[in-house]
Amino acid sequence: MIIYKFGGVSVKDASAIRNVSKIIGEADGSLTVVVSAIGQTTNLLEEIIDAHYAEKTSAKDLLEELKQNHLTLILDLFDEFPTKLLTEIQTLFSEMEARISQPFTQPFNFEYDQLIAYGELLSTRIVSAYLNFVGQKNQWIDIRTCLDADDKYRDANICWESSEEKVKFQFRAEENSLYLTQGFIASDFKGYTCTLGREGSDYTAAILAYLLNADEMIIWKDVLGVLNADPDYFSDTVKLDLIPYQEAIELSYYGASVIHPKTIKPLQAKAIPLRVKSFIKPSQKGTLITKGDFPQPLLPNFIVKKKQILITIEPHNFSFIGENDLFFVFSLINKYGIKLNFTQNTAVSFVFCVNHSNRFVNDLITDLKEKYDVYRTDGLELITVRHYTPATITEITEKHRILIEQKNKNTAIFLSQGSQTIPEVDCCCLQEKRQ
Repeated sequence: MIIYKFGGVSVKDASAIRNVSKIIGEADGSLTVVVSAIGQTTNLLEEIIDAHYAEKTSAKDLLEELKQNHLTLILDLFDEFPTKLLTEIQTLFSEMEARISQPFTQPFNFEYDQLIAYGELLSTRIVSAYLNFVGQKNQWIDIRTCLDADDKYRDANICWESSEEKVKFQFRAEENSLYLTQGFIASDFKGYTCTLGREGSDYTAAILAYLLNADEMIIWKDVLGVLNADPDYFSDTVKLDLIPYQEAIELSYYGASVIHPKTIKPLQAKAIPLRVKSFIKPSQKGTLITKGDFPQPLLPNFIVKKKQILITIEPHNFSFIGENDLFFVFSLINKYGIKLNFTQNTAVSFVFCVNHSNRFVNDLITDLKEKYDVYRTDGLELITVRHYTPATITEITEKHRILIEQKNKNTAIFLSQGSQTIPEVDCCCLQEKRQ
């Protein structure tokens, strides 16, 4: 069994889905395909959720926009009118319309998960129907009937033992079998939908690879493999051909967008190789992530997180920040399910960085103000450099307005107010590291 994962960009329109079909058609043996929501669907669903939560009438207009996007895609994709598929899609949209026809009554994270999952349900119905239409017979599986999780909505934890039995029953490695399912979602012990964290489809594929003892997992991206920097922010990027599991874990931990942070551990546990390949140039080898004692990549790796919020807390009475203070702060952070991207403390202050998109930041700050003076700075960038050199440090510090800097043996982290130009990865520096 091989596991394929296709993200939203790879199924963004009719041409992209036809390309996915071509890639699947060239695979040998049993295949399980995990598909994300189409294009910007998840972002649009989040707008719908936020609008409805704020009791704005725009939620219905946004849902109609989402519906038209999918109907247009279907009409572009099929030569014949797909009556059965359109009925299935209309049923899904009717369910969504029912959900936003009345106010949310449950906590936000619960309501979020019930609605956001429709993105993957829609995309996989469409892709599955198209594959069947062109003769690639496949079995569509609702992953929520297979993956059990706890009720930590928006960041659920998998129940491995019960999930294994269900997964092995549904996904059978029969000759040339083809399964198609959703990423990102699961079910809790009451049968409600829960999600595994934003961009969690990679993790779903890794879970299935682990439970099915897959031979290999492939993530299909719009890049040739794992690059040493995001080409949207850096020029002269270099593809990494081979990465050990441990290094991949480090890169994902610091925010490398190519791989979800939870993806590597299940694969490492059973030594299942992961390859990151381009759906634009599928014949290229891509990047292989696997076990081995080979040296870690020596090329500097640059990771940028945009739209960061820096929060600084100081005691009202100018006293020290002690263990009890940190315990209180982290308890609040855990309460609101906020992920920290950076922390630093001194004797009299504690600072941390979070994503701008987290809706509970204001609630956290309100609670913190009961005990501390709290300062907030928006619009920052967090730049992480793995395997830095003096030249790369100079590259960053000269082109960015640095507020905070941290270093250890292998990693340097910079909190920046931004730059005027897109920095270039120093080719001389890269050559120096390759020698």
